[in-house]
Amino acid sequence: MGSVKVRRGLFVAMVIVLIVGCFLAPYAWIVASSFKNQLTLFNDVTPLSWKAFFPVDATIENYRTLFARTNVLTALLNTAMVAGGQVALTLLFCSMAAYSLTRITFPGAKFVFLLILLTFLLPIEALMVPLYQVVSGLGLSNSLLGIMIPWIASPFGLFLLKQAFEELPVELEDAARIDGAGHVRIFFSIVLPNVKVPMLTLGLITFLFSWNSFLWPLVIVQDPSIQVIQVAIAQQGSPTQLPNWGETFAGATVATLPLVLLFLLLQKYFTQGMTTSGIKG
Repeated sequence: MGSVKVRRGLFVAMVIVLIVGCFLAPYAWIVASSFKNQLTLFNDVTPLSWKAFFPVDATIENYRTLFARTNVLTALLNTAMVAGGQVALTLLFCSMAAYSLTRITFPGAKFVFLLILLTFLLPIEALMVPLYQVVSGLGLSNSLLGIMIPWIASPFGLFLLKQAFEELPVELEDAARIDGAGHVRIFFSIVLPNVKVPMLTLGLITFLFSWNSFLWPLVIVQDPSIQVIQVAIAQQGSPTQLPNWGETFAGATVATLPLVLLFLLLQKYFTQGMTTSGIKG
């Protein structure tokens, strides 16, 4: 019986290692390739060898070229401003909408919620042209605000927070109403402090989505000085020259590193929020 448990444990461990390896191998290849020159990079993958995942003769020339030829620091700052603003506005609007749908009774509340969720099914490609017309009509094209504003009303965020608000006991709010508290005071003083984990989870998801956005910033912004990091990396090469893949991988590493650090710091809140808000795997 003991040997069976040992074999089962070893099998589970092997499966976990295999899954982790499948997810980490591409990122390890990108990071390792960022420290190689063009010739070494291709020699290590044709044929594929273990050297593809480890920088044997490491060089930082790709990073020097990246920071010299591309305004990476400005692009990172722009991306951080867009992501931070989008997180703040998304949390504000989604929490207020979730409170309205769970605590304020009005005709058609369920139908309104259903319509909002249906918009989540629309692909971004179908929304691109009307969104561009609306944002341009507001005079927000070619601006950081124009990048973030179409996505602050998140159907997913509303769903996540609505599930969290419905799990809160209403007795606390009834006691506050007896003391004369209105909706504003109840919302900020009672409801929000009790949904910190779902709010943090939504903030993390929104930050990841905003940081990784590429198509919409590429369409709405033409000024390189206010472009986000993903577009800046994609546009670093010249159309008349072959791409320098080592430099491209260096840019991808720089762009991904803040997300990796953020997720490592907040992963327990992300997991807890997803499991306690009605979204269980």
